[in-house]
Amino acid sequence: MRSATAGSGTITAGTGEKQHDLAVGCFASICRDRLADELLEFSRVCPKVDIGVHEMGRGALLASLRRGDLSLAVLPGGDEPGTRSQEVWHDRVMVAVPHGHRLAAAKAAVLPSDLRDQPVLVSRQQYGSDMHRFLAGMILPAGAALDATIVDVGPARLVDRVAAGAGVTLICESHVAHLAADVTVLPVFANGARFPVRAYWTDAEPEWPLSALIGSLTHR
Repeated sequence: MRSATAGSGTITAGTGEKQHDLAVGCFASICRDRLADELLEFSRVCPKVDIGVHEMGRGALLASLRRGDLSLAVLPGGDEPGTRSQEVWHDRVMVAVPHGHRLAAAKAAVLPSDLRDQPVLVSRQQYGSDMHRFLAGMILPAGAALDATIVDVGPARLVDRVAAGAGVTLICESHVAHLAADVTVLPVFANGARFPVRAYWTDAEPEWPLSALIGSLTHR
């Protein structure tokens, strides 16, 4: 694998009237909201590019990229054989708790051990379990687990349950600004709690508009 920057960092609209299609895959619930903001800005500058966004689990993203089903994949991770990549932002494991929760009253940040006696809510919908496994794996020793309570609601309604006092839940920092429910969010202090998110592609010299999209993501 080789990390490489594509494009000059300047988004250009291209030439001609041809419509272009790009398929972008993202790790659901980790990258979706932050990436949506980035793609909206790109679409404003390049209206002739249709971007299809496909939310997937981490395991499926790189496989789909290598098969050619995706033009670009955005997910947490490091070097991957057979791909080029560039870091696009850093994210962080956070925990959402109800207002007035004892963790929020006592600390500005929490340790993984602080969560051992907490009911941690996990959504079974929209790759919620995949998201939880990833975030928990970043802050816990190998083989350790939290006391997870699986609920059959989507991520947004799960945070509503947190706000109502049903438990706490792990989220990523880039998702905080998009929370609809009124909760307290605290950083988790642990090795691995801060992690890189990368854009991956396969062509050594990607053509426009993919080169422009990569440049727009990696030069901010």
